[in-house]
Amino acid sequence: MEVNRGAPVLDTLIIAAALAVAAIPTALPFITTITLAYGTQIMAGKNAIIRRLPAVETLGSTTVICTDKTGTLTRGEMMVRRIWTGREVEVTGTGYDPAGTFRLEGEDLNPSKDRHLSDLLVAGALCNNSRLEEGADGWNVIGDPTEGALIVAASKAGVLEYVEGWYLGEVVEFPFDSEMRRMTTVHRSTDGLTVSMKGAPETVLAFSGRIMKDGSEEPIGPEDRLRASKASDEMASWGLRVLALAGKEMAPGEPLDREAVELDLTFLGLVGMIDPPREEAKEAIAVCRTAGIRPVMITGDHKLTASAIGRELGILNEGGRVLEGTELEEMTARELDDVIEEVSIFSRTTAEQKVRIVEALRRKGHIVAMTGDGVNDGPALRTADIGIAMGKTGTEVSKEASDMVVADDNFATIVAAVEEGRRIYSNIRKASSYLLSCNFAEVMTIFIGVMLGLPVPLIALQILWINIVTDEFPAIGLAVEPPHSDLMKDEPRDPAEPILTRGLFLYTLGISTVIFIGTLGLYANALRGGVTIEEARTTVFASLVIFEMYNAYNSRSLQTSFFKMDPRTNGKLILGLAASLGGLLVAIYHPFMQRLFETAPLGGESWAAIVVTASAVVLAAEIFKRMELAEKRSPVR
Repeated sequence: MEVNRGAPVLDTLIIAAALAVAAIPTALPFITTITLAYGTQIMAGKNAIIRRLPAVETLGSTTVICTDKTGTLTRGEMMVRRIWTGREVEVTGTGYDPAGTFRLEGEDLNPSKDRHLSDLLVAGALCNNSRLEEGADGWNVIGDPTEGALIVAASKAGVLEYVEGWYLGEVVEFPFDSEMRRMTTVHRSTDGLTVSMKGAPETVLAFSGRIMKDGSEEPIGPEDRLRASKASDEMASWGLRVLALAGKEMAPGEPLDREAVELDLTFLGLVGMIDPPREEAKEAIAVCRTAGIRPVMITGDHKLTASAIGRELGILNEGGRVLEGTELEEMTARELDDVIEEVSIFSRTTAEQKVRIVEALRRKGHIVAMTGDGVNDGPALRTADIGIAMGKTGTEVSKEASDMVVADDNFATIVAAVEEGRRIYSNIRKASSYLLSCNFAEVMTIFIGVMLGLPVPLIALQILWINIVTDEFPAIGLAVEPPHSDLMKDEPRDPAEPILTRGLFLYTLGISTVIFIGTLGLYANALRGGVTIEEARTTVFASLVIFEMYNAYNSRSLQTSFFKMDPRTNGKLILGLAASLGGLLVAIYHPFMQRLFETAPLGGESWAAIVVTASAVVLAAEIFKRMELAEKRSPVR
């Protein structure tokens, strides 16, 4: 069309090329990368280390978080509080400090003078791979917190020194396994060999043929098993994690295969430990509920222990179910699907059952985040949409299988990462809408202007300057927009939903229409006023930049009013807007840039008209926000 009007072919081709650049949001991949990189940096500062970048986007649509209990929902500082040896012994003290007492019926008890209690504590110290150390920050356990609690209890009783002096070393160890639910060791002593077992009460009882009573060993009977089971259930109902201990003596030269070692043990008693819930975990679970995310506890603990902690934290509410691993084992996939929505806690689960739980939740349409720390947790972490490994207690296998590593093993960190994932996705949507509305307005200003028979509103260099300089600085500011207070009050989004939803597309189209109509109006008015073509084009140049500056600030939120947003909360955007304005003024008023960009200085009246007209985009955005146009979307179930 311009060639038909007598415009030079080369100039027309240059403008066409510039229009092509304007039509494609070339800054969008750059801004998306900045948003993701900045977000992962923020997450790392909050102890959430992203290993696979796509996980950031998936976090924002998480609907279920399957989490372990010990160390994640609780402090991970196990403390022995009760010991049952047929009698109930209370243990006092705080944390890992080996200062404390043993009390029986309110009176202090000397464990060294109670053979039964001493034997139980010795077994706990032998069947153990942890150690107690005193550092500058106090007493610490190196190793598993549960085993550490047994070491601390032995130290409080004064039997740890006896163990270290009497026993000459470990001969064989059968490590703990989530399916076998027990650990067994054989140690050499000056008298022979000592076998020690610790594990789930029902498991240890099954391997016990004898029981310690009043300092002597007797055959174990059904009544003894029933008493021990009742004592275990009672401890678990108080929220204690319960372990049973057993042992026996072997003569040198006896077979050391597992079957022989674990045959006919003497049941020594029960140990009840408490791992206090994290205060921040309780708050994080409440945030999950508000955000439409369902927390599910998956633990190896007893059903009653898990239930007590679950109720305290708010995971197990009225109507929620607790499902044991044995019940899960008997269920078909369809039966599990029928109840999976009702279950808040899975207890006594194996690594294979974790995979089944994740698969069932995914079949129901959920986006599942799963925590894990053991070697056997790898399959479940890979099956989940977001695999989350523990940084402190996690094995290298679990970390390799994960999408994210939580450095502090804290459930609250996972929820903070979900919020950051939502913020990142939200900022990508805002920046995308902003850039697309700007590009569309530029293209339509030129296209409609030419169609109306007006001179080309912008030259190629002006188009490129707007796209490369004045658009990108505000877009960078939008990429780092901090989270808004209502971010975790929305339902999780559908992961199949495009970034530019139908509602956001209409919002973007509406904003860009207001921009190009206002810009063309100013251009036509300038031409009617008899100004030079350079000044008229400068009016278009300045109008687009000012319109887009209003639009950039307005795009900080697709819900909150322009007038309610605090500029102090995003200083980077303010700097970006200042840089954009600076780029515009340099292009208009610097003598060299005037010649290069074919611009002309604008007077006060022209600037006033531009600023007032450009404010129309704010009014339009306010109307669209009231209509909730940009936020009309389908949440994931």
